[in-house]
Amino acid sequence: MSHAERLFILQYGAERVSKNLSLAGGPHHLYWEPLLGYLIETTEGWVLLDTGMSRSAHLSTPNRDAYVAGGVGAPNIDAPWHLRPMPEDPSAWNWVLDGNPLAAALSAVGLKPDDIALAAISHMHVDHSGGIPTLSDAGVPIAIQRAELDFVRSGRVGISEGFFDEDWAHPATEWRILDGDTEIAPGVVAVSTPGHTPGHQSFSVSLRETGTWVFGCDATDLAQNFLDNVPCGSCAGNTPEDERNAADSLSKLLELGRRDGHRLIPGHDQVIANAIAHPPGGHR
Repeated sequence: MSHAERLFILQYGAERVSKNLSLAGGPHHLYWEPLLGYLIETTEGWVLLDTGMSRSAHLSTPNRDAYVAGGVGAPNIDAPWHLRPMPEDPSAWNWVLDGNPLAAALSAVGLKPDDIALAAISHMHVDHSGGIPTLSDAGVPIAIQRAELDFVRSGRVGISEGFFDEDWAHPATEWRILDGDTEIAPGVVAVSTPGHTPGHQSFSVSLRETGTWVFGCDATDLAQNFLDNVPCGSCAGNTPEDERNAADSLSKLLELGRRDGHRLIPGHDQVIANAIAHPPGGHR
């Protein structure tokens, strides 16, 4: 079994969304959910998993309108947030790091975009794909499941569904197309988990000292998805097959935890994100 060398947890910002997007049948209750990325040092260079939201998307009026529409009728719409980090404007619908959010997050661990050897995107929602243009300008290839790229290129979805075409239409992007589970670097495996989107992928990262970490991304937004065996509440394909795939993907991730003892990390849970913040020098 191959291993990666180090793991850093990045937070690019956060978004205010309903819990019913994260949990099938969940309540319409708003949370600030972190925008996370995972930076891994491998023997073949630095690998970045997910890239947050771009400043362009953060400032986009149609993007804001989509968030607002998703919050209509939530009973706690005016309730203050109580965990760190606090949003600078509690009435906003998302926040991102200053300047270029991806570059800012990398700078915090002493890196620049052109230090990255390979990036991989779990799926093309706006809160995960925002750094693709920056990485493309730096010549960094982007690994993605074929089904996901085909889906966003199909014209079936746009900004009102959470997909920001500026992110995936950059002419300089070098796509690394994946079909199913694939080791993309030593110790780093893309795990096919469709359902939330047709080509969604999660990731496992194997470290020598702390074992294997499984990042569910949006197949499992919250710890509650794992605890209660509840699949994600939003399936962008909007078909019964997508819903079945979401349930199967959750089962696949749970099996990795039960069978192999891997750490299961949800994709948008601020309590968990704070708990797994990397120590100086990263997780090993």
